[in-house]
Amino acid sequence: MRVELTLPLPTSINKLYINQFGWNPKTKTRMPTGKRIMSKDGVKVKNEIQNEAIKQLAAQDWDYEWTKTNYIYQDCYIYMNRLGRDDNNLFKLLNDSLEKIIYDNDSRVLTRTQRILIDSENPRIHLIISQTPHRGIFESEIHMNEFENKCRSCKRYKRNCSVLKKAKEGRIQEEIDGDFACSKYSEIN
Repeated sequence: MRVELTLPLPTSINKLYINQFGWNPKTKTRMPTGKRIMSKDGVKVKNEIQNEAIKQLAAQDWDYEWTKTNYIYQDCYIYMNRLGRDDNNLFKLLNDSLEKIIYDNDSRVLTRTQRILIDSENPRIHLIISQTPHRGIFESEIHMNEFENKCRSCKRYKRNCSVLKKAKEGRIQEEIDGDFACSKYSEIN
């Protein structure tokens, strides 16, 4: 399953946040509050990205619920407005904008820049978002299911085995070796 989106080029992280100022009645001057807020341009572009993503997503088949527990690839084809821009500065606003629309949490997004081109007339970012094949520490869902099927004959399985749970969460543990054999395995008699 995958979704393709063509979105406005995000504001760079360098211009995304500004210092907030407040009025000091004693000195009758504006004073920095120490708080960072999103710039007007950042807010504008974030809204444009979100509106465009919602519109384009409506015509495609995507499983939002799947993103709550699994990782996704976000392949990016970036059309910059000029030479010299850093693609890594674009991902903060992009990923935050797509959160709760395309995916539940951007901490599960594996962003990969595939290509950078220059298009000063129409700067944009084209995304191909797809499900990753791996599940937790396992290379695939089939591999995870094979491991869990073996776990079903273990005494720990009926007690919600913590080793299996952690493996599905992607946690490396000394109880599971390189061949995916569990040292805590104890067969039911």
